[in-house]
Amino acid sequence: MPPFYFMTYKDDEWSEMFTDLRKEAGLTQSRAAIKAGLSRNYVRTIENRKISPTVRNLDKVLNVYGYELEVVKK
Repeated sequence: MPPFYFMTYKDDEWSEMFTDLRKEAGLTQSRAAIKAGLSRNYVRTIENRKISPTVRNLDKVLNVYGYELEVVKK
């Protein structure tokens, strides 16, 4: 899996990134949530800019789309 450079995203860009990845994969919010082990409501609230994902849940979602979260020392 290619690394995902999470520091390149600002808090207000998570919703757009989640939506773009999900649509590129051809998944509904419900299907993406099931694959990530999350609730559809959680995915929806991220995409609607109500919350930012936790690091653990960010990793779950990225894995669905073939990415992994990687911590890189500056």
